[in-house]
Amino acid sequence: MMRENISRFRRVAQRDGLRVALAKALTYGARKTQAAVQGKRDVIGFYGFILGEEQGYGMKITPQNVPERSMTWLIPDFQASSGGHINIVRMMDLLRTRGFSNQHVVIVEPHRWANAAEAQEAFSKAFSVEGITVSIGVKSIEPCHFLVATGWQTAYWVAKYRDTLERLYFVQDFEPYFYAQGSEYAFAENTYRLGLTGITAGTWLAEKLAADYGMKTFAFSFGCDSDFYRPMGRRENPTKHIFFYARPVTPRRSFEMGLLALDRVCKARPGAAVIFAGWDVSEYAIPFPHLNAGTVPVAQLPDLYSQCDVALVLSATNLSLLPLEVAACGCPMVINDTPNANWLLSRDEALYCDMSVEGIADAVIRLLDDDTLRTSLAKAGMKRARAATWEAEADKVAGYLATLC
Repeated sequence: MMRENISRFRRVAQRDGLRVALAKALTYGARKTQAAVQGKRDVIGFYGFILGEEQGYGMKITPQNVPERSMTWLIPDFQASSGGHINIVRMMDLLRTRGFSNQHVVIVEPHRWANAAEAQEAFSKAFSVEGITVSIGVKSIEPCHFLVATGWQTAYWVAKYRDTLERLYFVQDFEPYFYAQGSEYAFAENTYRLGLTGITAGTWLAEKLAADYGMKTFAFSFGCDSDFYRPMGRRENPTKHIFFYARPVTPRRSFEMGLLALDRVCKARPGAAVIFAGWDVSEYAIPFPHLNAGTVPVAQLPDLYSQCDVALVLSATNLSLLPLEVAACGCPMVINDTPNANWLLSRDEALYCDMSVEGIADAVIRLLDDDTLRTSLAKAGMKRARAATWEAEADKVAGYLATLC
């Protein structure tokens, strides 16, 4: 158990930094100490927010007695490297300049902050934003025009808060899929039945939540900073490089299936090598030529993508931002052909494959062998990425919110 705890601490420190790892370790230790003293695990207390009391004052809220177009977002405690939090803050900042200037964050429990001022300073530094205020704890929610849930744990609080005009749910993925079938799967799934309006990252989520749960939804798409993500100078190399977004700690990125498929590819095409990026894979036996790039600094990603002939991007749930960013650098992609993953890029912009070892391997080999196909997909994908901007997507969301005012 001690060895497992040390390994867990190292993983968190590598991903989120030493301070976050220490804070989480101390919180975990405090919980274990409390449980040891009491002699029992407090499941009811841990999940009490699901059945807790309504929040707020029961005021009769109108557009006239709350700050104009004010938005309060409930978020889980944050780390600067969290992609989900980055997307939330980006949208908040863009909406702030589009008529929704009163943007506020509430960090829900459990969190690691001693006071709101400490959280505010860390938040502004982590995300390089100004004009977004921060408070801590659900008791700090104030009356507002729009109250926005993010992670599923926050949706219960939004549904129970009485002093708001519109209850929204910023949905970036189908979070029940993060768990095995059981209590937490059901807890996450039931948030789609709370009567919140879904603002979803992509059409797959919007259609799924509307069809399966009767949610009212509005979809925005992904943008790409094509001034940053762009083709860099390609260095001559006789080896064909395959980029693989490898995150064994994130099951939905299908690391094991990708590894098996790439083993087949490299056996069939000895002149190929794989670049693993996204996580340190040194603990894994990898018998074919490869580079373990680990967690790559964002500033180095455009050059990395530009040096690759093919990229393999797998996702068992909603897509990450990676496809557009890779495409913007001129690297053609193989993506799994499932509804959650094929909604963003057309079949002229990416090569889709069956979600199987054989299907993935065949598609990667086909793309390695076909110079014309690689060139065509790279050109179309780059054009698509350059046309996709966060400003345009924020305009869509702002326009939709305006219809609710």
